Amino acid sequence: MKISYTSFDYKACDTVPVIASFDAEGHIKPLYVRIQDTPYKIDSYWIKSQYANSTEFFCKVINRDKLTPLSLTYHAEEGVWTMPVIE
Repeated sequence: MKISYTSFDYKACDTVPVIASFDAEGHIKPLYVRIQDTPYKIDSYWIKSQYANSTEFFCKVINRDKLTPLSLTYHAEEGVWTMPVIE
């Protein structure tokens, strides 16, 4: 059982290594992600939400010749990528 000690709940997340490209205007394009020592190519993505410090991406990754959905968040101030915990 998960107990919340705040007035709001948050999603548990893991940091993940991502290879991404950045253009001169600061646009980010995720290219690859590594999950549990397995690399995945990001086939397509769209920006789900964008805030001052974070951008949430809804991605489709290639997983054994199938497209699998994956949510990634880039935290600009910290320079890290996270994804929801896989339980």
